[in-house]
Amino acid sequence: MTGKLALFLRVFILLPAAGLLAALPFIDLDRAAGVLAIDINAASMALAALIYGAGAGGTFAWSRWAKALGGET
Repeated sequence: MTGKLALFLRVFILLPAAGLLAALPFIDLDRAAGVLAIDINAASMALAALIYGAGAGGTFAWSRWAKALGGET
């Protein structure tokens, strides 16, 4: 089960999150001034994309999970 959990976390959580963070860089570090700036607008768009992906785009993953537990999809 540990291997399946690690695969699930990597494929459905870490890789999409990394892609989203790369596409919408909303954290900026100014090393000279020592300031970390967060763009709230871009961060809210990233959060909305994650919620949409989990709810609508991830329906195939949810159906596979339900089927693995013995349910019908």
